[in-house]
Amino acid sequence: MAKELSLPSPRSKVALVAIAHADDLLLFCGATVLNLIANGWHVHVVRVTDDRWDSWGISTKETISNNFKEFTESMSQIGVASVIDFGYPTDVLGDKSEVSLREQFIDLIRELKPYLIMTFDPDSYLHEDNEDHKLVARAMSEASWTAGFDKHPGAHGKVYSPHLPIEKWYFGRNVAEVTHFQDLNPYVDQLTNAIGIHKTMLRNMVFQLHLQANFLGYSLDRLISLVEESPKEFAKMIIGDRNREELRVVDSGKLFRIMEKFGDAL
Repeated sequence: MAKELSLPSPRSKVALVAIAHADDLLLFCGATVLNLIANGWHVHVVRVTDDRWDSWGISTKETISNNFKEFTESMSQIGVASVIDFGYPTDVLGDKSEVSLREQFIDLIRELKPYLIMTFDPDSYLHEDNEDHKLVARAMSEASWTAGFDKHPGAHGKVYSPHLPIEKWYFGRNVAEVTHFQDLNPYVDQLTNAIGIHKTMLRNMVFQLHLQANFLGYSLDRLISLVEESPKEFAKMIIGDRNREELRVVDSGKLFRIMEKFGDAL
């Protein structure tokens, strides 16, 4: 049975979140990240793609610019320590090398030395149809252990300082096995405000629905007006009646048991 998430209290409260698209963090694990930040954690976020096609009716160049600005603004608003952009073209990540992406994640893990990493669940393929999400999940999952090898090269072909995250927290549309959940209710206002900043992506989301509705003989002009005039209200619709975020937490209980038996304090 899933347990309510209880935050660890390590000496170094550093977390690294790997997402494919600008709105992934807020839509999948926003409350969890807000909980970490409220409890003194330094959360670093890496966005892998540039979201160049996530808009409606504007150019690719403008889309990249808008989504970058809205992403950095939303992350700043919730208190993220830093954002890192890899800049891969969006929606074609499936053609890229998993090994190459993994090497970039290795470098980040070794540089930031997070206690925990968060990303999409690499085992939730049954309910995940976005190839960008899948590749990020696999690459970060592998990087979270290959970063600890003293001979495993990163993107620069060198090993600077091996590091292994202690915990892995996986999120997704439906994670493979829910072990923990984060209550959404204390963070709904912060989430809707931050989601509402992503005006370009929200507008695209509505026009995708409008396209389908038109095919069936309906108009969603009123919904388009809503997202244009009050993106926060549309953000509330996205959250809907959800009251929690579900996670698969892979902790290091085995490590702590070994330390208890053999460990000597430094």
